Amino acid sequence: MTDPTLPDPKLLGRARGVLGLYRGASGGERQAARGALTRLLSTHSLFLDDLEAGLPHSQNPGDLEGWRQAQGWLAALGTDRQDAALERLIEAGDLALPERFQVLERLSVAALVASRAAGWLEADPELEETQLVQAGAALKPEDIAQDSRSIAEAVRQLSLQGAWLLARPERRLRADSEYQAEFFAGLVEGLTQRRARTDREGERFVVLARLSVGELSRFRTAAAQHAARLERELLRAARALGKELGTDRSG
Repeated sequence: MTDPTLPDPKLLGRARGVLGLYRGASGGERQAARGALTRLLSTHSLFLDDLEAGLPHSQNPGDLEGWRQAQGWLAALGTDRQDAALERLIEAGDLALPERFQVLERLSVAALVASRAAGWLEADPELEETQLVQAGAALKPEDIAQDSRSIAEAVRQLSLQGAWLLARPERRLRADSEYQAEFFAGLVEGLTQRRARTDREGERFVVLARLSVGELSRFRTAAAQHAARLERELLRAARALGKELGTDRSG
């Protein structure tokens, strides 16, 4: 049995068809569609937002002029339709800054991140879901609001950035010589495609680099496997330099 309190689905379908005609028509055809839509709405006590969620709660088709669908969802905040409205608003790309803050006041960013984190992991294989959740919980509303992307995309990108730092703490890789430090820095850059920098600590040298657990493990494996090659390459370079200088008659 159909619910007598709900509009007739056939009537709704007819009204939606007239709404679509009104939106796409021009001139006299548009005026005729407007009249038909107005009569349907008033005769059957329907409103525009009965036909399409997010439209104004009005029986006047003229209220659609300049209407942004987000306005309808914003009007639903604080009502029993808030959850559905938030789902639409976080994906909207045309919210003004005050509207973004209005949404964020009602939105649990931490819950949003927790519900989507598993699907975001593919963006960075070194991340763990707990790191994304932790990064999302630390986001500030003003940072999200001032981002130019939709709220959902801003939360995603900012959470990934924060999780990237959590997953990759700065490591201090100690080296026995300046040559070994440069070798370590090169390995890091080759493995991660990110810059590493060297520093000196007394008589020893250190390489500073942000590495995840997996990247650190791969670095240590490569350093151990190729340590002997570094020595051979240094000896070869020393011999080649000496030979070059020894055969240079210009000096």
